[in-house]
Formats: sequence, structure tokens, C-alpha cells
Amino acid sequence: MATTLTRDEATARAAVLSSAEYRITFDFTGGGDTFRSTSTVMFDAARDSSTFLDLVGRAVSITVNGEALDPATAHVDDRIHLSDLHGPTEVTVEAECDYRTTGQGIHRFIDPVTDEWYLYSQFATDDARAAFAVFDQPDIKGTFQFTVTAPATWQVISNTVQPRPADAGDGALTWEFTPTVPLPCYAAAVVAGPYVFEETVLQSAKGDIPARVYGRSEVRDHLAAQRLFADVQAGIELFERIFATEFPYDSYDQIYVPQYNWGAMENAGCVTISEDRLLFRTEVSESELEGRTVTVLHELAHMWFGDLVTMRWWDDLWLNESFADFVATHAATQVTEYADAWVSFGAGRKSVGYVQDQLPTTHPVLGDVPTVEAVTGTFDMITYAKGASALRQLAATLDLPVFFAGVAAYVHAHHHGNATLSDLFAELESASGRDLSGWSRAWLETPGVTTLTAQVTADDAGAVSSLIVTEEVPEGAIHHPHRLAIGGYVLGDEGLTRAWRIAADVAGESTAISEAVGKPIPDLLLVNDGDLTYAKVRLDARSLATVEAHIAELADPMAQHLVLDSLWHACRDGVLPARRYVGVVLEAAGTLANSEVLGAHLTTIGTAIRRYAPPTAREELAGATAQRLWQLLGEAVPGSDAQLHLLRGFASLATTDAQAQIAAELLDGTTAIEGREIDSELAWDLVTALAQTGRIDDAGIDERLAVDNSTAGQRRAAGARAALAGADAKRRAWDSIAHPQGAVPPNAIAFATALGLGRSHRPEDLEPLLDDILASLRPMYESMSSFMALRTANYAFPSVLAGRVDGLEQRVERWLADNADAPSTLIKVVTEGLDEIRRSLRAQQAG
Repeated sequence: MATTLTRDEATARAAVLSSAEYRITFDFTGGGDTFRSTSTVMFDAARDSSTFLDLVGRAVSITVNGEALDPATAHVDDRIHLSDLHGPTEVTVEAECDYRTTGQGIHRFIDPVTDEWYLYSQFATDDARAAFAVFDQPDIKGTFQFTVTAPATWQVISNTVQPRPADAGDGALTWEFTPTVPLPCYAAAVVAGPYVFEETVLQSAKGDIPARVYGRSEVRDHLAAQRLFADVQAGIELFERIFATEFPYDSYDQIYVPQYNWGAMENAGCVTISEDRLLFRTEVSESELEGRTVTVLHELAHMWFGDLVTMRWWDDLWLNESFADFVATHAATQVTEYADAWVSFGAGRKSVGYVQDQLPTTHPVLGDVPTVEAVTGTFDMITYAKGASALRQLAATLDLPVFFAGVAAYVHAHHHGNATLSDLFAELESASGRDLSGWSRAWLETPGVTTLTAQVTADDAGAVSSLIVTEEVPEGAIHHPHRLAIGGYVLGDEGLTRAWRIAADVAGESTAISEAVGKPIPDLLLVNDGDLTYAKVRLDARSLATVEAHIAELADPMAQHLVLDSLWHACRDGVLPARRYVGVVLEAAGTLANSEVLGAHLTTIGTAIRRYAPPTAREELAGATAQRLWQLLGEAVPGSDAQLHLLRGFASLATTDAQAQIAAELLDGTTAIEGREIDSELAWDLVTALAQTGRIDDAGIDERLAVDNSTAGQRRAAGARAALAGADAKRRAWDSIAHPQGAVPPNAIAFATALGLGRSHRPEDLEPLLDDILASLRPMYESMSSFMALRTANYAFPSVLAGRVDGLEQRVERWLADNADAPSTLIKVVTEGLDEIRRSLRAQQAG
């Protein structure tokens, strides 16, 4: 792995220079595994100073103010060392850099159908250095002027308006882009290849903004460009009001790129979007469509909050991601049809934040990131969803107009610069007239999720005589101030409906809610009604009994989410047996109003069955659950969103021979579902179901791949092969990523394979691999780049063997003891895997 930059080194380098000007030339016409990169970097250095540029590549030549340096001595450990600097300095570096298949640096994808090349850059967190010589840290902003030579059949896209290319001879063209405004280097971008596009002109306060949506020719018919344009237009209008600042750039392109590590990336004016996750070639759920819209708005928000005003160092990564999550979800509720976006956020992101905030590796929203290598581990739902939830709580506490006034002042004060948490809070305090230091300490500077519980007593008339909210605080955390609502729901002719609601401020170990006295005693009490605060909620005994018996009579989408989320976390905590949690989800499934809530809990019941149910009960519970999902599928409205979710859920849990036969008949067309075509994605779901039940082999997967040999088909085939039942299949899958014959597979194939390893109703298939998984985990991790390695190791970690292998906990503990010098993010993965093993064992004891 490349040398990592430390925070102390970054601070020292920023003291030598504060900004830079880059002129960068790429030549993508060579046809080999490398490309030519020429960087001219201009900056003013402190006199009599020394510093270094970052470059992961082979330096061909280096000149400083016209004088040549010997690359063999100047370019060491991925750094070009510069000394005896005196003010204005110009460094030119010619280099050979590698195309990658890891989703970082310049990623090269070769289309399996057309053999065409597609390139995209991914420079966050520190992979600009894999493409050109750069001061690769967020607080040395620069202007970037890219010149790119590429085949004449290609499109080349960067941060500024696409220029008219010039003839470069030999079937190539050269695109010379105008310089950017000052940007953090990770937000610079170049995308190149035979992409196709649709275009429009967006309206901004500054005037016309040319905009395009690009994708590979194979997916030309699925770009959904008009929807993306509409989302961006609505977002620009809202965000220009919120930030009181016009759109900062001269164009706005969005490019679907294949084999992408994340959902999308906020390159200034040149947003890259995951083709694998967010380009839909078949019918998808409403939650997936909503998720794409929120992602589009999230990346748009970064144009102001991240690109225009940038964190000083990665400690404040949350300033980018939490705010973008918060304001994108808010925008979805205001300017799109997704009025319940906060429900979807709670089920799909916030709930994962609760999971991660209970791990031994939890961290404050405000990070402590000593090195860039450690940044990888902070891209989690604490940084995103917990931080967004904290900001929503702060907006509720200050009132939304006051909150946004402070944010606008922050953007004005620091535009084209860098800022920190204290800078943001200085503006929020000025706008609100409040001291926020205590609030910040509890919400942003202290890790851990607290648990809220209500204690209710009734008088003889059946009214509330007292209601006390208690807050349980985990070790190392502190009590939080919560502005929230408390809802009382009662059973009646119209089902389980809210009878009363009280706004309350809760703080400390216990808070008496005097306003509740005299209210009708509720059958269901929701402490965090409306989900305004960030805390797990444990239902009281009366409420639990009510939802177990009457969950199908609760119609409010937010209330449905809050109840099921409470039960899911009770299951994870070993308080509620997995079977009871699964039972409530199955009772609710036919009535759930929010697509994300249904999809999320059809996923988590699978986790509950595979990890938290007693091992002796798993197969029976999985089979019974799949059978119930098949029944619900038959009752669902033909062609409905619920029908799609239920079919996917059935396929993921199919266990018995009879269920495998249903999957086979759906796949070959002898059984049909009214209103539902078995499209290519559903076909792969069914192939994977047959793989995990032992009803298909490699030859059968090859047959399906011959029908769908697309990029998506190859990815799904890799996952299906890894899901094949039997120890030999698991060995082949593991070897393909840990002991490859040749190059490490591309990131998307590695992810699908690692995920597929755990897809079996016979976890014992993995047991013969356990020694090799533990022995090979570190070499595998170190063979990959950081983000690819993190996800692959996380997906492949054998937590599913908890309760199946004696001494598993101790073997993982030994690994940690023997690998104390491993990369910090890998230690984090294994530490979290060990915690999941322990949690699984506790939950299994609940029955």
C-alpha cells in the first residue's frame, strides 16, 4: 500500500504553502496498462523551506524552476521531495501512472460485450496522487486545468464546460479544459470513454447551467436523464435559497460509471454515480428510486457544502457528509414527491448508524483521524446518518429558519476556503444567540447511542398518572439533550391510531412529562414519535404486547418504522428473541406503507435468522419465513412495489426443496406471478436462491450468464457462484479473491463474491475455510486499495459461523493479538467482526 499522509505532516505542509495552481496533461491513447501524466504545479512557498509533492507512479522526469532532479533520489516512498524553496516555485513532473480496477485513482473498465474502455477518476481520499503530482490534502486548494488526449470516439468530461477538441493525429483528439475555481484536489475529476449522453440547460441565479447525464452505450436506454435533471433543477432552486449563494460552477454533469465503490462522488460540476447501484435496467422498488433522488440531491448539496467550503482535515469529514445527508433528505421532503423521506432515512440509514454506534470501534461524529489511511474507516453511518440526525435535532432545537441562517453565514464567510466545526458553530451561535458548546460536546464530540424508555402508570379512570422518560447511557457516553415528541396510540374502530402527542425536552437520567398526566393511557407509546432525535427506543411491556398482537392495524408510516426499528434493535441486543421479531415483521409486511421500511426489514429478518436465532432453529425458521413470504406474495396487488419486495425476500430465504422448486419454475417460466415479469435482475435473484439451496451448479450459472453477459450479469454471476452450496464452491470463491490466479479481480466482482460467501443456509460450508480466511485476510487486504479492501474484508468476515464453530471468538482474539501492526482499518474490520460474533452468541441465548 502507498505511504499514508499524517495529520501532522499535512499541518506542516500547509504552513509552507496554502494553495497551488495545477496544469495537468493526460494521454490515454497508449493502449497499455499505464497512461502518461504531466503535471506543472505552481505555488508560493515559504522562504528557505522544504516540502513534498505526492505521486504514486513512476517519475520519468522532475524539474524545479527549470532545474532537473534525479527521480531515483527525489521520488521516494510516493513523495517528491523539494528543498531550498524560495517563494514562487514551478515544478513539472512527467510520469507513468497505472490504470486501476479498484475504484480509486484512474479506474479502467473494459466492457465485456464491446471491449471498449471506460475511464473515471476517483480521487478521494488521497488518490489524486495516483494520477498526477499533487499536494494531496484538502486544505491546500488549487485551480486545475486539465488537457486530455484520447481516442476520437471518446467523450472527455471534467470540472468545467467540455471544450471543442482539437485534432491530435492518429485518430486522437485533445480536449483542453479551462481552469477551475479553487477546489480541494479530491474534487477534481476526469472521465473519459465512449460515453453517450443526454443534455439540457438548468436555471440558476447566475444564469444558464449546461448539464448532461452520461452513461455507457450499453445502458443508453436507462439513464433516466430527465428525472436526474428535474431533481437537480429543484435542488438548485432550494439550495440557492438555503445557502444564500448561487450555484458555484459553470456546468453540471452526472456520469454513471461502472465498478464504483460508493453511491456517488461530488466532483465539482462532474458528479460520478454508481452504475451498479443507481442505474436501473429493470423495474426497481420505490425505495430504490427514492434513494437515487436523495443521492442526486446529496451530491448537489456538496457543491456548496464540501466543494465550495471544504473541511480543513479529515477530522471534519462529517461537515461534508452529515450535512449533505441532512439537507438532501430535507430537500426530498420539500421539492420531490418523497414526502416521507425521513421515514426512509430512518429505516435505511439511521438504523445502521445505531448498529455502528454500538461497536467497540465507534467514534464521535467529530473525528480524530491521525492519518489518511484511517479515513477509510470513518466513511460510515456515524459520519453520515448519526451526524445528519444530530443536525436535524439541532435544527429542531434552534428552529429551522435560524439554523439555515447560520449555515448561509458560514458559506458566505468561508467560500472557496476551508473551515472547521468551530467555524460552523460560531455562525450558528451568532444566528441563534445560544451557546452550543454543551450541545456539541454531547452530540458531536462523544460517541455512543443512548436508549430511551418510558415508564407509564395509570389511575383508576384509565388515564396517565405519570410518565417518566429515562435515558440509558452506554459506557463512555453522556446524557443528551433531546427535543422530541411523545405519541400515545390507542386501539379503536380505525385501528391503532395516535390519540395524543406531546412536544417535550428530555435531558438527564430521567425526565417527568407532566403534560401527559390525564391523557388516555396508550396501548402503544412512542417516545420518539416523528423520529426527531437520535436514540434507540425500547418499548414498554404494554406497547410490546400491543404491537405483537396488532401491528397490522398501525397505518402511520413513521410509526410503523419506529416500532419495527425498536424491535430490530431489541433483537440485536438479545432482549427479544429473533423468532418474535421475525413474526412481527411478517404480520406487518402486508400493510407497510413505506417501501424502504418493507425492504429494510425483509433484509434484517434474514440477518436475524442467520445470526441471531439459535443455530438449531435457523433452517426451520428460514423455511417457515420463506413460506409465509410466498403466501403474502400471492396476496399482494399484482405489479405492486410490495410484490417486488416480497419476491426478493422469498428468493433470499428460500430453504426447502419445495421452495427451491418454486424458484426453478419461476425461472423457467412454468410458474408465473400475476403482474410480475421475471426480468434479468429477478432472474439472478432466483439463480442465487437455487445456488444457496444446492439446486444449481457452475454450468447452470454459465447458462444464465450466456443470456445476460452484461456488466451487471457478470457481477451477479460472481455472487451466485460464491453462494453455491458446498465447501468446494466456497473454497473456489474465497480463492478467487484471496488467492487469485493472476490479477486481483475488479472491485465489483470482489464485492459480489465476498457477499455471496455468507449466502447459504448451511454456514458449516464455510467452516473448513476458517483457518485460511483468518490466515489470508491480511495479505488479501494488503493486495487491494483501501476502500476496496475495507468492503471486501468486511463482507467476507465469517461472523455467520457464530454458534457453529467452537472457539471462534478465541481464534479471532488471537488474530488481533498476532496482527497488532496490521493496517488500522483492517483491525477495525476484525474488531467489529469479533463484536458481531459476541452479539450473535448473546442473541442466540434469547431463544
